[in-house]
Amino acid sequence: MQKRKDEIIELMTADWAAQTFQELAKQVYQSPKDISILLELNEHPQHKIAWRSAYLLDLSHDLDKTILDEHLQLLMDRTPLLSSQSIKRHYLRILSQHDLSEVADGQLLDCCFEWLQTEETPIAVKAHCMQILYDLTVPYPELISELKAVLENLIPYGSKGEVNKAKKILAQLNKTKRA
Repeated sequence: MQKRKDEIIELMTADWAAQTFQELAKQVYQSPKDISILLELNEHPQHKIAWRSAYLLDLSHDLDKTILDEHLQLLMDRTPLLSSQSIKRHYLRILSQHDLSEVADGQLLDCCFEWLQTEETPIAVKAHCMQILYDLTVPYPELISELKAVLENLIPYGSKGEVNKAKKILAQLNKTKRA
């Protein structure tokens, strides 16, 4: 396993080309043991390795949405503890593509609400937080009023991308009559 880990690190750090990462993602897809290696590398002390392994995890997930099913709880547990915005973006992107109604906990909800209200949070992180919170209003309609308030407060000062996503989520909330 160490040999494969070293091989993945070498491939991730040697060349920053989309084709290289697409090929690596296909290898991971074909060898689910690599998922454990990537999850370990997500916590690597070198940001470049940690971030690129999260990116690779995300690309592998694009090939097969079920490849991380058994690791969703781990991703949710790690997400609130992340300081790297790029790793947050990849974890939240993955989580936003799954039904979290049975497994989401208060920590994930709290960090999503917190990041939405923090100006320094990157747009992509906010967008994925909005989607996760919106999706969770189906099983937890008590979240609707708080989500609406946060999104409405974001509109006056948010970037174009944030405002666009917030308006779309608000429209969906109003359209589905859950509001």
